[in-house]
Amino acid sequence: MRTGWIKKLLCVLCVVLPVVLAGVAMAQSKTPSVLDRVQKVDDPELSELIRVTMESRKDLLQKEKLEVIRKVTLGYVQIKLLDQQIAEVFRKVEAATGPAEIQYELLLAKTELESKLAAELANLRELMGVIPKHAFDEKSLQSLNTWVHLHALDQGVYVLETLKPFEEFWATWRFKSSGLLSERKALDFVRDRLKDEDHLPIRIDIHHTAAMSSAARDLRSKVISLVIEANRQMEVVVHMEPITIQQGSGESTFFLRGGTIRTLVAVLPVRRPDGASQALVSGPVEPNDLDQNILWRLTYPGNVPLKYRIEYDEASAALARQTADAVKAVANRLGISELVDVTRARVEPVPEMAFLGQWQAIAKDDIQTIDIQPTGVCVFKKSEESASTRGGVSVSGTWFLTLKEAFMDIKDMRGTNFYVYRGYLDKEGNLVVDRGMIYPQGSFHLSQPVPMVFKKVY
Repeated sequence: MRTGWIKKLLCVLCVVLPVVLAGVAMAQSKTPSVLDRVQKVDDPELSELIRVTMESRKDLLQKEKLEVIRKVTLGYVQIKLLDQQIAEVFRKVEAATGPAEIQYELLLAKTELESKLAAELANLRELMGVIPKHAFDEKSLQSLNTWVHLHALDQGVYVLETLKPFEEFWATWRFKSSGLLSERKALDFVRDRLKDEDHLPIRIDIHHTAAMSSAARDLRSKVISLVIEANRQMEVVVHMEPITIQQGSGESTFFLRGGTIRTLVAVLPVRRPDGASQALVSGPVEPNDLDQNILWRLTYPGNVPLKYRIEYDEASAALARQTADAVKAVANRLGISELVDVTRARVEPVPEMAFLGQWQAIAKDDIQTIDIQPTGVCVFKKSEESASTRGGVSVSGTWFLTLKEAFMDIKDMRGTNFYVYRGYLDKEGNLVVDRGMIYPQGSFHLSQPVPMVFKKVY
């Protein structure tokens, strides 16, 4: 009888034991071996931390890499532990119904844990070589959705927006004007942009002269308050943009000669406000491009207030009135008429023939000779001591007349500066030549204190 019981037990074991052993094996298979866990990081968050660290620390030796990985892992574990501890203390604070002293102790413990968490995060950032995003952090132009310009003025705030695509080079920028607004309305404009997710991230530039620096700082403080109120600190960058003499003289001139309009544009071609492929350049202005030239000056940040001076000869009197009307119409359309002044001045022109021919430098200078040709071409022959090219090299360029002056462009670039040459005749009939730059407002500015003087050879 006992033998039968033993046989039955063996039969049960034969059936059950394989099942039990299979279950144990399955349970063990769910927990990776220690070796597996050493060789591979299963936690995706820790894995990403190690990856980012190794990408920023590619110069490390093998032993140094192992040490860094160890520190990253320990820092990660400590941060996760602190997260759990803070969450538990917060739960207890929320649920606490005891004496105020206990509530205070819990809040103090929470603050201490948060302080330790901040320290651990700082250590991990340093170890990983990570500069964290922070409030009002700098942002690349490519990451922006909106770029607003606020020009602080006595009369109010001139509000502009840069049109996409955003680019680094100022001569390619195009703008949309929202007009001259009161400070309150300008801040309402900013508030509306902050509310709209499609406008974020956003950059806000505050332009100002030295005289308006205090008002601009006050405007900046109010903009910052709006951003904090909207909780958009991580999506906004605010720049102060002082307006310097390199903006221009405050005056832009149209030269009307023989029924043709001519003007000065910053030496590099600038993009038209309408975005068409043909750029704006110095020289003759096509009748259909007049509005584009006016628009560019009046919408470039920092250019206003601006005075337009229209110089004209007798044959261009009617055109001068039309040009003045065009300037006023564009200013009205932009909502900035009180920032734009227009004056007209009749000028007796110097005949073109007076400039034509070859001119020889009276004194030793950067340029040896200038040949001004009736085809609109000019040729400069550099002296042996020329700072910009090899000595003696002839450089061709273009030239055009205003009413009393000739502007010559030989694509003279020195460093990041682009120079043009302005020539006029003195009382002795000599050609006096200044080298200078054309600033965004459309005014010419000297780049050398002493002009070059040339006498006509033929």
